[in-house]
Amino acid sequence: MNPFLLLTETTADGGADTARLIIEYVIYAAIIVVGLFILALLRRAGKLPKHAELKKQFSSLSDDLKAFARTAASLTRYQFFRRVTKLLYRAEKLEFTATQISDKERDGDIGTAATKIENARDLLAPYKFGRRDSADLGGISEAADKIDEAISIIDQILARDAELKARRAKKA
Repeated sequence: MNPFLLLTETTADGGADTARLIIEYVIYAAIIVVGLFILALLRRAGKLPKHAELKKQFSSLSDDLKAFARTAASLTRYQFFRRVTKLLYRAEKLEFTATQISDKERDGDIGTAATKIENARDLLAPYKFGRRDSADLGGISEAADKIDEAISIIDQILARDAELKARRAKKA
């Protein structure tokens, strides 16, 4: 039988229906609270980083590339492949993030930094697919240089942000 019809029926024991309704409403409220909590977590996870955080991510990738270039000769083929794959993944993720920030803020400078990261990723890709081996590390150093160029662009953006903040403070 339909549970909604059961709610409309009157029974001799009105307290049992009231208790059941209260329990149902408490369960509905708990489901709504859990749903709002999950939505808040999803919003936080999808939030784009600030310019300073973006620079830290760029610097971290650059440092990891330089460290990889120093130790690449001593790695086995499998270890080399795994490290290159991780670096490629980080570069792609960073490129996506920078592109998203560029689109959101409509800032061509961040778009230029995203393009530099894309160029670095393109320089790393042949190492993953075996077109270049661990003896030829020129592409890795070029990729690190491209990321350093992107870091200098982000530094200019941070300087511009500080200048704009100072202007706003001066006007207020």
